[in-house]
Amino acid sequence: MATTSSVEPQPVLIALPDSDRRQIHIVVRQPIPEVRAGRAMLLDVQLRNDSSRSISSEPPQRVFVAYHWVRPDGSYEKYAGRRTALPAPLPGGGQCNLEMKLTPPAEAGQYELQVGLLQEGISWFETTDPQHLQKTPVNVLPRELQSLRALKKLPRYAEDRTVQVDTPPAIFSFELTNQCPFKCIMCARTNNMTRAEGHMSFDTFKKAVDEFVALNPEYARNQEVWLHGFGESLVHPQFAKFMRYAIDQGVNAGLSINPLMLTKKVASDLLDAAPGHLYVALDGHDDESFEKIRGVPNAYHKSKRRLLKFLQEKERRGVKTKITLSMIDFPNNRQSIDEVESFWSAQQGIDHFVAKPFVSWDGKAEDVNLLVHPDRKPRPTQDKVLCDFPWEKMTVSWDGDVVPCCFDYNKRYALGNINNQSLLDIWNGEKMHALRREMMSNKVTNPLCAGCEYLYQDVVP
Repeated sequence: MATTSSVEPQPVLIALPDSDRRQIHIVVRQPIPEVRAGRAMLLDVQLRNDSSRSISSEPPQRVFVAYHWVRPDGSYEKYAGRRTALPAPLPGGGQCNLEMKLTPPAEAGQYELQVGLLQEGISWFETTDPQHLQKTPVNVLPRELQSLRALKKLPRYAEDRTVQVDTPPAIFSFELTNQCPFKCIMCARTNNMTRAEGHMSFDTFKKAVDEFVALNPEYARNQEVWLHGFGESLVHPQFAKFMRYAIDQGVNAGLSINPLMLTKKVASDLLDAAPGHLYVALDGHDDESFEKIRGVPNAYHKSKRRLLKFLQEKERRGVKTKITLSMIDFPNNRQSIDEVESFWSAQQGIDHFVAKPFVSWDGKAEDVNLLVHPDRKPRPTQDKVLCDFPWEKMTVSWDGDVVPCCFDYNKRYALGNINNQSLLDIWNGEKMHALRREMMSNKVTNPLCAGCEYLYQDVVP
């Protein structure tokens, strides 16, 4: 018996005639001599339609503003940058201003930014008219804040560093809770976390924040400090109070969230708190793919609806929170990334779409390891540790225990507890000294770091 396919037909795209393309112009309205590497920004552009035909980002035309980054030798650092949709259909003879989403190259240097239009699925406008592109030389600067290694000239190899650290401690993240309603297959928490669960008390949080800001105000103000760990922070009944307190003390607070949690009240509380940066984790492209990755049934479309409402409310309130839509880049998610990247990149209120690098945490969650390395080969033996974390920053767990690494899902190496010790004492305490000595000896045996694949890497994802 024949069955009827449930797959909806794709809309037929109609190419704009060359004569019309040549009469549609784009102008960059602001000078951009310098930008920061990898930091998403908005660029003010004007679109003028001198043709007789209306253009739109909706089918059947699918016209978008986009860009290329070109190196001095003429090669492309990024040929097809992120797309920005037109805010509304632009009639013939009309013009509009819009803020296009722009992500500079990850590496500093001299580049040429080429801004233009494309018909998605058909071609770029410059294929018809080479003069169409707006070309601007741009100096891409290094990221605003470098690592402690660069700022304090921390030696590359652990063996060349010191046990006692004179620079003030930094906090990478505060784990507001390690409770979570999701069963994510790529998270070590799901099948491997055995420590007790709970919510951080406000007294613990306040003590840790106050000491951190007093000791290292520059880091707190300028670096992104995350208010999440191995849990979904939005389930903490006082997450907004914690966020507001951190921001009021001068902390550049950020948060990673799952949009399924954005009920009307939670969304409103989050916007009231106005964190500096939100990582919105939304994997999959439909209910089935979402459930396979995040472990919750019938939740993708609900998550999508809640996120779109949240973005609309954010724009209505004028909240300046930067939003990154994040999807984990591993085989189970590749199809979904291909399916939805253009959609999410074009949404008003989303500053950056990122296919986030997959991490294996401390390397001891074998079910997680197998997601990317089913035929994993032994890591080649190295003899010099590169990991910076014990010389740079720490993480505060929900119960006040301080650990040296945000990958420590089971608190395998607790340095001390902020409730009964000072941050400074923990930073240069015997447990931290012992960890540094291990790394300096290039013979790492402690239960957290032994076997970690990031131990001999310059950059921890």
